[in-house]
Amino acid sequence: MCMPRDPADKELDPVKMRETKIPSFDAFFESAAAPLNELVEIHNSIAHREESVKAAAAALHGGTQIRLTVERAGQVALVFWCYDDKNQVHVLTAAEREEKLDFSVELREAFEVSDHAISTLNTAMQKPPTDAPLCQFAEKRGRLIVTKREQLDVLVRDVNVAVFTLRKHLMIQAQVTNLCEAVYDLLEELAKVDNLSALSATTSENGAIKIMNGEDPVDLRAIDNLTAPAAQLRDAMVELLESMETAAASVPELAESCAAFSEEAKEFPAKIPDAVTNAGLGNGEIPKVATVTARNVKAICNGSKIARVTTVMIKYACREVMLATSIPMGA
Repeated sequence: MCMPRDPADKELDPVKMRETKIPSFDAFFESAAAPLNELVEIHNSIAHREESVKAAAAALHGGTQIRLTVERAGQVALVFWCYDDKNQVHVLTAAEREEKLDFSVELREAFEVSDHAISTLNTAMQKPPTDAPLCQFAEKRGRLIVTKREQLDVLVRDVNVAVFTLRKHLMIQAQVTNLCEAVYDLLEELAKVDNLSALSATTSENGAIKIMNGEDPVDLRAIDNLTAPAAQLRDAMVELLESMETAAASVPELAESCAAFSEEAKEFPAKIPDAVTNAGLGNGEIPKVATVTARNVKAICNGSKIARVTTVMIKYACREVMLATSIPMGA
């Protein structure tokens, strides 16, 4: 059974189509899953980058960060680190980590759940439960990204779910709880090295957002002389804005594609008896095919919901950025 997600975790699981053993059905379901999973990837990209922005803002306030490392044979390790007084990366010792975890019961519990999830994955990678191929994964932006879905991919998911909650409580420890605060922290850092006296934010018709200084867009990448924590926050913000721009341009078309597949998918249950016969399967297979088809159709019909929640995420991020730019510096 999958580990339940933290209510604040916006990540969506990839859409998986189950095999019906009817070639025409399976081909359609795989085609329908493609735009669905593109939506999921776009949605998760925004969620991950929003998380990265807040984590970087927490680091700016001296907060502890965590990263996952993947070693040989797929062994995963959890590393606690922070910036020291000279803005150099400092990996916490076991004693320093324990001191940080004493901040709250929730933080320590989140660590214990994460540690257990990682240990479970590591043990399973060393001694797989079956001879089936193992999933392949790598670390990217603080999460484990599955590059090939095979056995144990659910355990990889559980590590990400657990680590999200741990990272959330570390942000709470650093008193960073929302995107607006994180963006404002970035703007304050940028104002130390550049003249940003007329900040604002604008949105395009499709929802992409730009930070402006007067009538000129702010090129975040061009601003240098930042401290290491501020540069991390700047880079995270750039990636968030880029993800939002991609989403704003892609979501409407993907939503239309998903809607078309959804309408067509609704016709498949009625086709099952003839499809089973044409595929050379016995009538005894009809209940199994019907069950799998119903699940696949339900998943395909979720496309409009995924598009809606992704649009809500874009609008939320836009509001937070615009609110941050409206707050006077030093307020």
